[in-house]
Amino acid sequence: MDNSVKSLVKNAIKNVVESIWKKDLHHLPQFVVDRPKRKEWGDLSTNLPFLLSTRGGEHPESIGEIISSGLSREKIFSRVEFASPGFINLSLSDSFLKDTLKKVVRERENFTVFSLGEGRSVQVEFVSANPTGPLHVGHGRAAALGDAIANNLGKLGYKVYREYYVNDIGGQIKRLARSLWIRMRQIEGEKVEVPEDGYRGEYLVDIAKVAGEKLNIKEELSDEKVIPLLSRFVVDEILKDIRDDLDRFGVRYDRWFFESELYKNDDLSRTLSLLEQKGLIYEKDGALWFRTSSVINGEQDRVLRRKNGEYTYFASDIAYHQDKLKRGFYRVVDIWGADHIGYVPRIKAVAKVLGYPEDALKIIIYQLVTLKRGGRRVSASTRAGEFISLKELLDEVGRDAARFFFLSRSSDSHLDFDLELAKKQTPENPVFYVQYAHARICSILRKAEKEGIFTPDPEKVNLNLLTTPEERDLMLSIALLPDQVKEAGENLEPHHLTGYLQEIASLFHYFYTRHRVITNNRELSHARLFLIQAVKIVIADLLGILGISAPERM
Repeated sequence: MDNSVKSLVKNAIKNVVESIWKKDLHHLPQFVVDRPKRKEWGDLSTNLPFLLSTRGGEHPESIGEIISSGLSREKIFSRVEFASPGFINLSLSDSFLKDTLKKVVRERENFTVFSLGEGRSVQVEFVSANPTGPLHVGHGRAAALGDAIANNLGKLGYKVYREYYVNDIGGQIKRLARSLWIRMRQIEGEKVEVPEDGYRGEYLVDIAKVAGEKLNIKEELSDEKVIPLLSRFVVDEILKDIRDDLDRFGVRYDRWFFESELYKNDDLSRTLSLLEQKGLIYEKDGALWFRTSSVINGEQDRVLRRKNGEYTYFASDIAYHQDKLKRGFYRVVDIWGADHIGYVPRIKAVAKVLGYPEDALKIIIYQLVTLKRGGRRVSASTRAGEFISLKELLDEVGRDAARFFFLSRSSDSHLDFDLELAKKQTPENPVFYVQYAHARICSILRKAEKEGIFTPDPEKVNLNLLTTPEERDLMLSIALLPDQVKEAGENLEPHHLTGYLQEIASLFHYFYTRHRVITNNRELSHARLFLIQAVKIVIADLLGILGISAPERM
């Protein structure tokens, strides 16, 4: 299934061009079909004449005129024009737009369903915050991003698995357990201080109180016995809060994968043996090293096992990615914070030397989030305990606003999150603006039904009555919706969908201020009700992909 207009237009162009140059042209260059910069130029534009002229030496205008002549006979176009220096501008026919409108109402959310994925499995691993404290707003951005990408890939026909990787062992967990032990002793009145490298957040005080009630720890026990016990306890307690926050945020996982599994199942040792067979591991100064320099130019070799026998996170990450990739996923998508950007070439190089295709692993880096409130910036240091948690953010602005704001910018752009704007019930707030469009349409449809005017069947409605520029703009935006979903999914860029939602909400609000939907003309009322029903369907569909509700009343 593929309702994308650009694919339809590309195929029409290919058919015309190949019928003209079938003897000389074996394959077309990679040409683009996209929206032109100015509305008066048309609905879509292609750069094919320019590309063909550079290949064959002919003037782009002569090529463009020939192709335009052929395309003008296609029913989907109402106007086809060559534009210097080498473009063809295309306007879609009203009959095509109205047929598409009927298709939307018939197919509803299936209008944006594709078969591109062919049922192949894709894994999306996201958030994966260390269980050393509550989730903060940066993790919220990762959660919104990963969940929206997973939903979008599902629309493209992939079978999507969501996974959370839990670093439940290692030096940081030991420091966390020691910090908890100190908090428990402080509660009992002992004069002890959290060490400089410990975790100081107040959340540990609450966990310490619970631990004191549930665990029977005797003071004379040595650290060797106390720390492992507290390690398991504190990880479990923090993970409970993490799961609760993510559940409240609407994010659920198919699997929680624990780093400790790599040791229990000997996956780490097997992966290192495989790398050793490839000559990529050596020992030096009592440590085990990976020959990063042999697979990445200019990179230094990296430690896999320290002198004290502890394995590094790099070693675990190699074994984890080997585990993920060998499960047979068509593609594995990792979503990491900006502090991991230096890690990207190393992990991709490891995947390659382990024998996996370069495109089997896709890593997305998301940039930092700055919360704006009176100009004050808040540090996100889990160890120091100075951060605004995701829970606090949800308490203040709610799930819908948080998700929309997190997804409003490209993941590789820094995000300023305006808390006051996110709470406003005015058109200034983009999520309110979009949701209000949906609620307003629902209100109009309810009013029409009370007056005995029902949205007609697609086969009976007379859409030829939709003749105003505002109505055509809405129909064009709706027709291009599948292209938005397809491109956002293929490029793993859900921020394009928030942009589209704001655009169609704006078009609807403008239409509504200029035209009555329920009029004295029953047939015109039916046509306009049909139009706004389609707008309602596409807004709800996209909000669903983003994990945001589509309220019927506001």
